Amino acid sequence: MEQIAVADYVHHAENRDISVLTLINDADYKDGLEKMKSDLKVDPYKQITNDFAEVFFISKKL
Repeated sequence: MEQIAVADYVHHAENRDISVLTLINDADYKDGLEKMKSDLKVDPYKQITNDFAEVFFISKKL
């Protein structure tokens, strides 16, 4: 987990076509993006917690 600036990530959220954000339904996506933009208007230095995990699978053919 890390703290990230909303301003640094809002452009990623706006580019929904090339991210996992396509998995979120349209209404929830729109609400989340508007929340980010609203937060930036109130506090341009707003930070959020980024909780991200990756899983790597390695297989071996026998």
